[in-house]
Amino acid sequence: MAPIFFDYERTPLGLKKVHIALDVFNTYLSRAGTTHAAADHLTIADFPLINSTMTLEAIDFDFSKYESIISRVSTWYEDFKKDYPELWKISADAMKEIKHFAANPPDLTHMDHPIHPIRKVKK
Repeated sequence: MAPIFFDYERTPLGLKKVHIALDVFNTYLSRAGTTHAAADHLTIADFPLINSTMTLEAIDFDFSKYESIISRVSTWYEDFKKDYPELWKISADAMKEIKHFAANPPDLTHMDHPIHPIRKVKK
């Protein structure tokens, strides 16, 4: 979320880190042999992973490039949408908000943030 709200550049290195994270999660699912992050049923472990994956979808991350590498992640994610529609509705609504902010980043120039770089307003 930080690149949406703050002045973080999307770089090839950042993309590589996303790829590594997806590959590690895919390997984890493969080795664990479970349908979900920590078991063969939904647990609290799935929720932050769903939110992260949903955020990637919201910014139009192209998962198709990694489909053969992250097939278990894709299955897990699509199964969550299908198997838990009442929970997916919450995520889908949040995804709309993220899409809006990605297209219309808020003006935070009034902030003096101690960690995150503040995006300059283009005039």
